[in-house]
Amino acid sequence: MRRIIPSILLIVVLGCLQPLCATQLLPLDMSGVPAFDRACMQPYNRDLEVGGTAFELASLLAPALLIAEPADEYLRFATMYGETLVAAYALKELGKHWFSRARPFLYYQDYPEEKIGEGDAYDSFPSGHATMAFAGAAFTSYVFAAYHPDSAWKIPVTAVSFSLAMATAALRVASGNHFPSDVLAGAVLGTLVGVGIPFLHRSLAAKQELTASVTPFGVAFRVALR
Repeated sequence: MRRIIPSILLIVVLGCLQPLCATQLLPLDMSGVPAFDRACMQPYNRDLEVGGTAFELASLLAPALLIAEPADEYLRFATMYGETLVAAYALKELGKHWFSRARPFLYYQDYPEEKIGEGDAYDSFPSGHATMAFAGAAFTSYVFAAYHPDSAWKIPVTAVSFSLAMATAALRVASGNHFPSDVLAGAVLGTLVGVGIPFLHRSLAAKQELTASVTPFGVAFRVALR
């Protein structure tokens, strides 16, 4: 499994990603787009773009499903989720900085000129919306399953969380903002972060031992790795 996921990312980057320069004449030539992406590319659609953003926000709010947990766990959840969002955001921004890929709507005659002025018309890879949405979905699903391994609600929680994330990805493609490979890369990246951060917290917690002792100056606490 550890070798499969990096291989998927490598295939997406090398097989589907073509660097594009912002000085190219618009609209761009579709013949340079890989067949996999060309088959699903769409012109810009404002309404579908708004819908994709709405589903992304819903995905980011998916951890609210954990509100039924004991209140003393809220700080732990907030810390882990905060780290998850920061890591996911940083990684997707790093990817956009490394790869200059034109958004699909730049290949159509009726491309939205105002979107070019916003400065992210060549930030298609990876999909930031998909990255953040899948990070929220993966975090919610993993944490719920970790706290309730025998719960019958594991599948419904996972299904709802990832359905929101997949709807986000689908609408980003349908709105002309991304290619399928963009959202695929974002989905893999977000899922890895969403699972990885709470997994690391659990691993570290299992290796730590908290002890307390009384000293002339009060109570001293010590955290030791096992």
